[in-house]
Amino acid sequence: MKLAIFDIDGTLTNTNRVDDECFVKALAEAYAIAEIDTDWAAYPHTTDSGIIRHIFREKFGRNPEETELAKFKSCFVNMLAEQYQTNPSGFAEIAGASVALDRLKREPEWAVAIATGGWRDSGLLKLRAAKIDVEAIPAAYAEDGLSREEILKAAVSRSLERHRLRGFEKIVSIGDGLWDVGAARHLEYTFLGVGSGESGAKLRRAGAKHAVEDFVDYRQLIRFLNEAEIPTPQNVSDKHAAP
Repeated sequence: MKLAIFDIDGTLTNTNRVDDECFVKALAEAYAIAEIDTDWAAYPHTTDSGIIRHIFREKFGRNPEETELAKFKSCFVNMLAEQYQTNPSGFAEIAGASVALDRLKREPEWAVAIATGGWRDSGLLKLRAAKIDVEAIPAAYAEDGLSREEILKAAVSRSLERHRLRGFEKIVSIGDGLWDVGAARHLEYTFLGVGSGESGAKLRRAGAKHAVEDFVDYRQLIRFLNEAEIPTPQNVSDKHAAP
């Protein structure tokens, strides 16, 4: 059996913009932290957990406490929910994602998992808003590690347990950022990019054999998953994933 691991923001859902906006606003509301660097790729580990830890160490000289993380998550998720109520179009799926994921789950050769740099509650909110059903799909979130690599490995571990396997014939990480390419290379997972125009071209230059604009062409998706290769090192960013 082969495993396809999907990111959420920019991969299954078109939510990068609303996620970034609410993240910054939640930092200001929960901690009165403003004027942060929003170039997420510049952080050592730019998952939600990694960003918060880095900002706390810069601003306060320490890691956040669990109560402080809980306060931020609650504020962040509430802001996302409010944005969805006022602008549901900002939570659209990447075209064809829901149908493709549903079909892939039923393929006898493939298992499916979710691995995102975002928090669990915010990730599930965005998936529900985009009407993407991930029930019974193994998933890993920012709570599972600081780095994208840790989160990907957690998703693989849960998938192995779910399917009662010792290993997968092939693992394909599917994401939209150069940081996703780098994480796949570090773990020696194969990779499929999601991006159109220059975004897709950057992924291919970074080592992705293929990049899809969306998931409308299911036959193409299956072919690209089967042809996916471990990204080559040249031109691959060593930065970790943004949420």
